[in-house]
Amino acid sequence: MRSTFVLLCVLCSQTLASPAADAVDVLASAVFAPGDQLYGIATIELPLANPIIGQAPRPLTVSSDSGRVFYPVSEDVEARIVPPSERPVPQPGNGRLLGRLGNLLREITDKDAPTSQIVARRATFLFKGDTPLRVRVADGLGEVGEYELKPTRDATVYRVALARWWNTYAANAKEQIDAGDYPPWVESYLVAMLSGRTDNALPTWFTETKEQGDPLWATLEYLGGAETVTQEVFRRTAAGLTDVNLPAKQRHDAAAMVALPEGPKWKAPTLGPIDDSVVTEPIATRVPPECFYLRFGQFSNYLWFLDLAEEYGGDVGRMIKLRGTEVQSTAQFQRQISVKINQLSRTLGPTVVLDQAVIGRDLFTSDGASMGVILKSANAFLLRSSLSSDRSNRARGDEAVTLKTVKIAGRDVSFLSSADNSVRSFLAEDDGYFLITNSKTLVRRFFEVGQSGESLAATDSFRLSRSLVPTTRDDTIFAYFSPEMLQGLVSPQYLIELRRRSRAESDVALVHLARLAATAEGVTADGDWGLGVEELIETGFLPLSFGNRSDGSGVISVGDQVIDTLRGVRGTFVPIADIEIESVTRQEFDWYTRIANEYSERFPQIDPIIVALRRDDIPGDDTLERISIHAEIAPLTPEKYGKWAKQLGPPTSVAMRFAPDDIVSVQAHVASAQIGPPTHLFAGIKDTFPPAPDQFDGILKTYWALRELPAYLGAWPQPGALDRLPLGLGRGRPVGPGMSKLLGGLYRYSGGGFSVLSFQPEILNATLPFLEATDVGQPATARGRVGSLLGSQLEGWVNNELYQNAAQASRAGAEFLNLFSEQLHVGPDEAIEQVTLVLGVPLQCPLGGQYEYDPIEKRWRSTAWSGNEPLATPPADYVAPLLNWFRGGRFTMTQYSDRLVADVEITVARGAGDGY
Repeated sequence: MRSTFVLLCVLCSQTLASPAADAVDVLASAVFAPGDQLYGIATIELPLANPIIGQAPRPLTVSSDSGRVFYPVSEDVEARIVPPSERPVPQPGNGRLLGRLGNLLREITDKDAPTSQIVARRATFLFKGDTPLRVRVADGLGEVGEYELKPTRDATVYRVALARWWNTYAANAKEQIDAGDYPPWVESYLVAMLSGRTDNALPTWFTETKEQGDPLWATLEYLGGAETVTQEVFRRTAAGLTDVNLPAKQRHDAAAMVALPEGPKWKAPTLGPIDDSVVTEPIATRVPPECFYLRFGQFSNYLWFLDLAEEYGGDVGRMIKLRGTEVQSTAQFQRQISVKINQLSRTLGPTVVLDQAVIGRDLFTSDGASMGVILKSANAFLLRSSLSSDRSNRARGDEAVTLKTVKIAGRDVSFLSSADNSVRSFLAEDDGYFLITNSKTLVRRFFEVGQSGESLAATDSFRLSRSLVPTTRDDTIFAYFSPEMLQGLVSPQYLIELRRRSRAESDVALVHLARLAATAEGVTADGDWGLGVEELIETGFLPLSFGNRSDGSGVISVGDQVIDTLRGVRGTFVPIADIEIESVTRQEFDWYTRIANEYSERFPQIDPIIVALRRDDIPGDDTLERISIHAEIAPLTPEKYGKWAKQLGPPTSVAMRFAPDDIVSVQAHVASAQIGPPTHLFAGIKDTFPPAPDQFDGILKTYWALRELPAYLGAWPQPGALDRLPLGLGRGRPVGPGMSKLLGGLYRYSGGGFSVLSFQPEILNATLPFLEATDVGQPATARGRVGSLLGSQLEGWVNNELYQNAAQASRAGAEFLNLFSEQLHVGPDEAIEQVTLVLGVPLQCPLGGQYEYDPIEKRWRSTAWSGNEPLATPPADYVAPLLNWFRGGRFTMTQYSDRLVADVEITVARGAGDGY
């Protein structure tokens, strides 16, 4: 193939610091196919005199002052390393045979030795224009060389080079997507757009769909905002694979639309007797039954929760890890309803608010949830005056925000709003209760419940929950998810609109990306507002079907913002509860009907969920507090939850006593045909440095990793499953009193009703003296404990694993910015701003640093790195977010015939998130 290239015998002048510095003759080509083509294809290959082994050099980058270089991709050309066992036997003498023997031994013993080497580096890119083209190639450490390409026309060479570029480009995009911790909109858009503009088929991974899988699982993914679902929706929208793949001008025919399908055929739960004396709190009498209910009770509880969130930048999820993007859903919702707890509110709150609860139809806070805050006033005049004053000041301080009075259910309601829906706040008052919400539907139901008395508090399910978790517990937070609320999430209105808004969000991101791509290729509009949607479709930067929506909505541009005409700006879409759906496409009808039928047959009842959280100070230590979480599913229908629920044995007060150096321990009472009668299974992990998770990849690696794991697995009373194995495999060879060695190096102890397994006999010997089945008085089905990691050997292991995960995501974030700048020709001074517009949220470094552009190396990096890469091991001052606050915890889970109960107790260090 190289004989077809235009050969440029150019020696690299780069220093030895660059892996490409050892390149010999450079091979390059620039070729067009005969006919009318958008792009030419060019390749520059740098053979290496000294192959690179055991390291991954930085990708090559290609640039040109002419602006004619587009969509470059770098790849390394590898060759297999011939092992010593396959090389010819050398002639004897001068120690050659001994050297070969040594190499053979190393080959046998070194399982991780490289099997390939990089023998050349290649950069391939598209270009425009048929005049000579001068380009610069760099490798991240500096410039490799500058080359002049003279385009030729050759259909065969063009076809081969274009196919190789496309395969590499799509594979690199998939690799970047898998490594990143951010929405992969840029990579997915580029693959979809370039597939259309270069007539290359989409890769298999791009067109994969899960919509035809298990409907119940697919529904849960939609409701949970699973990234696999949102990514699939974006890919299909970007590629024009929508419900009706027609040009946008060919709108949906109203006659082809059908009525909204019916929802699942729900069955009422069977409730036991409920004591008439059950006490429910007054504020629950103003909550519609179809809403979730998150009660804080005292105003100080709400402030505690806000302070906890603010310690971690408004995102409680940062207590576990930093994501690749900055989650702003809590602050965004507060801005939308124009309610923020300021210092004045902290002062007045306890004197004017008796009780407080957050209610809503859903928790889709990243899109625009149907939520609100109910306040029970202690002084209605003061509370009304404070809220009204805040709203008036908000309207006066922003020309885009208006304040007016609207009629809802025949009542006057204050409405604070902006045209793009970033501010949408209703304030309703009724009999001393105040509701602040972004949903008109919630306001209407608030008034209706106040009139009819058909509230959440009046439902049997809620009264049952308060008999199980009474108000006298004085919980810091009490959360209740009613069957009506959970059923509402699966209603046709909710699921179909949720599916539609996923595509609406994709449309917004696609317009931003299409404009950047068009500008990069020099396709611009005459005005100041950039190319419109129709122009972007006509020039091939958006698919023909773009904007072909069944609900008649679309996107418009207002300055830098792209806004959905029905839903508003991303992040604060009109709540789903306020969206009216009159008709759907046949495809939407069939998609939802399949889901509804599955629920009717397999999951006709949805059980309510109760979660109660209480915080307590720890006497003698004002830096710690104890968080207790009590959760119940009641009433419970175990048959719906499949085989796992049937594997659990009855609750028992018998629990295992573990060795004091077991930092992690779990146990469960199980009953299955394989094990035999109800048995206690238990496991413990010693406080030491375990194997890395990547050692568990593959059967052999897993086996060797388990041999090193300082853990044991046991059962009591001794199950007969091991003894029933054929050929006596479960009994093994006796090696001591009660101890036997099984096939594969596994040790087993049998005695006192116990059967305990471990790969390390010393682990068994150190554990057995402490193992004991004791009666703890409190029945449970499963129990577990994790000791405080602070100062433990496991702390270093956990810190290292979390650091490695964050470092990989940080590196991927920087590579994403490199890709964004290189592929879309976005300058470093505007890259961060443009990325935020595309993703809808700011990019953040998972290591806690800031991304910055290095003008010398012309690459993005993070201030959290040491040099050009994250350190291979955590720096001395690095502490993973989880380890900042976690000081140990324990849990129990109990399955009764009619309910499932879980209790979790965690010791927390407060103020630990200040550094984040």
